[in-house]
Amino acid sequence: MLEPLIVTWTGNINRYENRSRRDGLELQLPKQNVRLAEVAKRYQHLAEVPTKDYPSELPKILIGLDNLYLFAPLESRIGRPSEPIAVRSRLGWTIYGSEKRKTSVHTYLNLHSVARVSNQELHDLIRKQYEMDETAVTPFTAPEPVDEKRAREILETTTRRVGDRFETGLLWRKDERWFPDSYPMANVCQQIVDYQKKGYAHKITAEEIVETPSSTVWYLPMNVVINPRKPGKVRLVWDAAASVGGVSLNSALLKGPDMLVPLPKVVCGFRQGPVAFGGDIQEMYHQLKIRTEDKQALRFMFGSDSTGAPQVYVMDVATFGATCSPCSAQFVKNLNAKQFEKEFPEAAVAIIEKHYVDDYYDSVDTVEEAVERARQVQYIHSKGGFHLRNWVSNSEEFLQRIGERSADTAVHFSRDKGTEYERVLGIVWEPMDDSFCFATASKTDFLKILNGVEHATKRAVLSFVMAQFDPMGFLTPITVCGKMLVQDLWRNGCEWDARIDEVSFQKWLRWIQMMQNVGSFKLPRSYFGGAKSNEITNLQLHVFADASETAYGCVAYFRAIVQGEVRCALVMSRSKVAPLKQISIPRLELLAAVLGARLSRAVLENHNIVIGKMVYWIDASVVLSWIRSDQRRYRQFVGFRIGEILTLTRLTDWRWVPTRVNVADQLTKWGKDPDMHPNSSWVRGPAFLYQSEEGWPKRELPPANTTEELRIHLLLHEVKGSDVLVDPGRFSKWTVLVRTMACVLRFVSNCKRNVAGLPIEALRATNKQAKVLKL
Repeated sequence: MLEPLIVTWTGNINRYENRSRRDGLELQLPKQNVRLAEVAKRYQHLAEVPTKDYPSELPKILIGLDNLYLFAPLESRIGRPSEPIAVRSRLGWTIYGSEKRKTSVHTYLNLHSVARVSNQELHDLIRKQYEMDETAVTPFTAPEPVDEKRAREILETTTRRVGDRFETGLLWRKDERWFPDSYPMANVCQQIVDYQKKGYAHKITAEEIVETPSSTVWYLPMNVVINPRKPGKVRLVWDAAASVGGVSLNSALLKGPDMLVPLPKVVCGFRQGPVAFGGDIQEMYHQLKIRTEDKQALRFMFGSDSTGAPQVYVMDVATFGATCSPCSAQFVKNLNAKQFEKEFPEAAVAIIEKHYVDDYYDSVDTVEEAVERARQVQYIHSKGGFHLRNWVSNSEEFLQRIGERSADTAVHFSRDKGTEYERVLGIVWEPMDDSFCFATASKTDFLKILNGVEHATKRAVLSFVMAQFDPMGFLTPITVCGKMLVQDLWRNGCEWDARIDEVSFQKWLRWIQMMQNVGSFKLPRSYFGGAKSNEITNLQLHVFADASETAYGCVAYFRAIVQGEVRCALVMSRSKVAPLKQISIPRLELLAAVLGARLSRAVLENHNIVIGKMVYWIDASVVLSWIRSDQRRYRQFVGFRIGEILTLTRLTDWRWVPTRVNVADQLTKWGKDPDMHPNSSWVRGPAFLYQSEEGWPKRELPPANTTEELRIHLLLHEVKGSDVLVDPGRFSKWTVLVRTMACVLRFVSNCKRNVAGLPIEALRATNKQAKVLKL
């Protein structure tokens, strides 16, 4: 039987369902075995509660708010905390709650969920691994996403100075939020007493418990992290990604805009001056106070009272693990610096542009400048609650004057700031001899494979290749071979844990042999040694580009006159493997030229020195012809890239170079083992750069408008035949048809000639016709 249904929403919005019908509902629930008598025996306060066991009973559901009075408590039996309680209602006695368990005073809880990932997810991880290659060659700036715009607005409206520190808000995705109960999830305790002394956390008060809505409360579990390179140091990381019912703290927070200065930009500035120095900010995130409205989402548990109940604390500062902490910390650091940019302009710029996360790296001409800059930066940081410490320098005088003991430890540059992931290969600065080198970590997982005891798998090869860290491209002639090997395995369809084929295995062994020579690589930290900026003249940037069927790349060098002598220095390089879909060599050469143009733009943006001249070297004549041509005449692949090259560079700056002296040739193929010696052409640049410009390679540039990759022009014409003048079906003889058609065509032609004022055409008379006409 139909029964109309009216559904009502807010704002007096109604919906009528005229064809609805009232039906009955029957649930088939599984039978349960309940032994309440055993529970009552273990707790004295439940001894007098009349209970009985219910073996194989079928549960029932009571539906309807009009039956709510049946659940009203009439009597209760309550024991100690953490013990179950009994409540009597009109339906009888109910026992509920958790049973008391023996708890440990100090508990370390680490939960790791391991799930299988798809091939596409693994592809995305690999693509993310090489995002560093793109940071220095991105051609244009994309519009700010909506989430980043919202995050920036929250930072600007909630951040305020509180004494010598700053307070800010969490970057919530939405103005209103609702959290499920996360209390049972968090239970870790370590070093909290020290946190309370520093003002990083406090024990929750009764007022906070009562006044804070439960929907805005979140409890954070913690992990204890130990760095093998820093024995004895323990770091607490709050697991803001831990979820309850699919909801986590990070899921409610915005990541915010990326305010980190790219590491290549920091390293470039670090190489400009002869005197280098740096330090790091102590516990950077913990110097950032969180506003009162947001603190209750940063609760955690530590220890227990005399009854065994866990104690609840609240973090008062930003935490490791929260997705918005890196953005908020950088915003506050820069905001504090901008407030002092009139008083200390150079120091303010150093704080904004020469910090990589919490590390500060800088270089100047003299020790006096370094000491003055360091003290100003240290002072500005102190006004924001940041303490700059652990000073390092290649100058003993600087360290003594700044009050730091002599530092002879190496400085490791790492992309994974805030984590303890140890890389197989990482760039290192040795202050004592003022040079860059690469440290290799002894990972036990790789030893058997590297020693040839076990056959390499695709998973092992990929892990080893991705564990390298070379943001400046100093070792690209070697690392690009690893990329090409991974692509070969991808192309062959090798499974993750399958042994790689014999050809790939031989390449793997050869590449490992190349990697073993990395330890002897050294590159001067300063571009031009101890030369001051006023001693460097005629600074030029030379970019070399090349491609092959397997890869393409580019490398940049500085060339300058220093105290009357020509000096060259390796700046950075980039390489990419060729696409899996095969394309022509000329197109790959064009991609290399585009990469070189982008790299030169990145070099200009990453340095504050004046570069007087730019020169681009390439050995592909067809690319030089394309650059000199009208890009609109060529296919889109070529035309668009020519347009980008001409936007970033000048046509007159492009030159031809023989392949034998093109240093970028080392970036494109499995040739002979690359020479990475300090006096090699890769480190010092090609020999011809040390000659005067008259001695540089010269060759007449190819003519413009090459026919390679010309755009196809397709013209379509519709031809419509005229109506039939003579119906051939009316003629029985071929000769009569031919004579008739000839007369008709001659008549049409004579009509056109008459209109044009030309004499008409006539047939010559036969002998018989001529005699008749004479008569």
